[in-house]
Amino acid sequence: MKWIVRLLGLLGVLVLLAVIVGVYLVVTFDPNAYKDRIESRVAEATGRELTLAGPIELTLFPSLGLRLEDARLANAEGFGDEPFADLRVIDLAVAVRPLLRGEIEVQRIEADGVTFRLARDADGRSNWDDLLERMDAARDEMVDTAQGNSAPAGPPRFALDDLEIAGLDVTDLRVEWDDRLTATRVLLAPVNLQLRGFRPGVETPVKLDASVRADQADAAPVEADLRLDGLLNVDLVANRYALRRIGSVLDLRHPALDRQVSARLETDLVLDLEQSVARAERLSAHVSDLNLTGLIEVRGLDEETPTLRADLRSNTFNPRVLFASLGLDAPETTDPEALTRMALDLSVSGSPQRLEVNPFLFTLDDSSLRGEAGLDLGGARPAVRFDLAGDHLDLDRYLPPEVEQARTADVPDVPGIPAEDIPIDLPAELMRAFDLDGRLRLGGLKLFGLTLEDIELTLRARDGEWRVEPLTGSGYQGQLEARATVDARGAVPRYAAAIDLRSVAIAPLLEALLEEESRLLGTGNLALDIRTAGASVNALTSSLNGEGEMRFSDGAVRGINVARIIRQAEARVRGETLEEDDEPNETDFTELRGTFQIRDGVVRNDDLAANSPLLRVAGRGSADLNARDMNYRLDTTLVATIEGQGGRSLEDLRGLTLPIRISGTFSEPSFRLDLEEVLRERIDQRLRREGERLQERLLDRLGIGNGNGGDQDAAPDRDAEPRSLEQPLDRLRELRRSLR
Repeated sequence: MKWIVRLLGLLGVLVLLAVIVGVYLVVTFDPNAYKDRIESRVAEATGRELTLAGPIELTLFPSLGLRLEDARLANAEGFGDEPFADLRVIDLAVAVRPLLRGEIEVQRIEADGVTFRLARDADGRSNWDDLLERMDAARDEMVDTAQGNSAPAGPPRFALDDLEIAGLDVTDLRVEWDDRLTATRVLLAPVNLQLRGFRPGVETPVKLDASVRADQADAAPVEADLRLDGLLNVDLVANRYALRRIGSVLDLRHPALDRQVSARLETDLVLDLEQSVARAERLSAHVSDLNLTGLIEVRGLDEETPTLRADLRSNTFNPRVLFASLGLDAPETTDPEALTRMALDLSVSGSPQRLEVNPFLFTLDDSSLRGEAGLDLGGARPAVRFDLAGDHLDLDRYLPPEVEQARTADVPDVPGIPAEDIPIDLPAELMRAFDLDGRLRLGGLKLFGLTLEDIELTLRARDGEWRVEPLTGSGYQGQLEARATVDARGAVPRYAAAIDLRSVAIAPLLEALLEEESRLLGTGNLALDIRTAGASVNALTSSLNGEGEMRFSDGAVRGINVARIIRQAEARVRGETLEEDDEPNETDFTELRGTFQIRDGVVRNDDLAANSPLLRVAGRGSADLNARDMNYRLDTTLVATIEGQGGRSLEDLRGLTLPIRISGTFSEPSFRLDLEEVLRERIDQRLRREGERLQERLLDRLGIGNGNGGDQDAAPDRDAEPRSLEQPLDRLRELRRSLR
């Protein structure tokens, strides 16, 4: 910043030097005879060699005039052989009568083909440092003269406040800037400047039009055209410069933009070198639908690190219109009405390398955020910091449509064939471009269909690795804590998430997330830790790995009624058809728990346990998220009697382990209970036991056994009614025949 201010001062002093040299030539009357003396005096004053290669012409009527052609001022040592400045031609005319009174009234200055070659070497040394030191000393001497202080003897001195320029026209001005420290080259050309009625301390109309081109290593050039008019006020004595009522138009051409962008700027610029401060007052900038107003002030211009203060406020503008005017595509959002209203209100302070924004107020559509933020440009990458609080934010509106499609798409399940692949385009370059450290508090947040309250999260990003650690909140009658990572450092994005839900009503949560009826009801805890990588839905699914644990109570599993399946199987065994009932297609439980593992998109569970007053269930099996099918087994045990066809008790099934196999697709699962095999095995066991008992009784009748089922100590019951030996066997044989 310091060198920019000094450069502006240098240009002003060079113009003033040209005027003084012109006046000196006029009063000598024979300038060509004094070329050597002029070159010598300039070399003495600047330490640079001046070459007057062209002729010097004087005119005496109707005014004293000077025409100088082909002049060159040498460059600083170590910056090459090209001149620091040169010009093709300059015409100067001054009024005679004011000159006799010791006043300078310049009627005309016309300069054409002026070139300045500015440079900075790799060590940070500029090729005008020596000139600035000498110019500062010369200015101090001129100020002393203007203020009436004693001056050394010599040629007549002219007071600065007596200088008047009726007209100044500079055409084809060229300024070259070669910064070898940052590998940056800037060309300001052509520049045309017009000034009328200039006098120190008096506002003077000025017009400027210029073109600029900036080139940086390994980057496409940036070009712009500038048109400006305003009122110039130069006070050399006070060392204060102002450009008021500026009206300017900037036409920018950037490689990242598909079209030229036009911006309008209205402001008052004040440069006070005595106070070392620069201000842009009554600032009003306009780009398409965006209007920005405020104040910008920079202090400590003569210090290595100046300080900045800015108060800026925008109108409520449409970001989509702004993107379109810049030739950019607005981000695609799930809600086409999102990203249509935005406003900013902020105060900025700090240095060019480190800025603090406090307060910060940001409004987007129906949401608002307030707090503080910061920007640090001193590291390898820009670092952004924030601490914000807001009301409600619906992030689902701003997600890319493919993310919402992947979450809610109703894709038919075909076993063995993955669902239609949906690409996910992650802005990896942008995520790697800056670091982030922030804290956010929200009254409400909607994300992936979930509505949460009292949200607090910490967000950190380093070199393309973004972490949320942690996110806490409440919702669905419970509490949430989550951690997530998105790693965009490599060619393939990687994701990780750890989610802990406590005392959550699982059904409304899953229904909000999946936008379909939940198969699981109940309240409890769910812990999930997953990892994946890829740039599409199928890639993320096939590389999904992790583990989880769940424990729910007082709920149900929809889509399967275990009691009905058992009754249907029992009816089929008897060759009957179960009548339709109005029971819901679900199985109640008092407790449901289990753990699961995920390997390459296949979810495996081997310890599912569910209890209810009627059933005890143990489950094991897998679900393939890639093929969207499952293979699972439920081992069900009746702990209470249920009724079969016609209200008949199924007491024979009590205590049996009944295997229910679940297979097929997620959308159309099938359930099968092989009750015939279970009953055959059960009946065969009972037949064997009854046969053994009958054998013992028969031996007792024959007097071979003890008549008490092998109990040697028991006395025979002589008065007992003889039991039929065939009755138990007949009943078992009948049931056995029904299973054939």
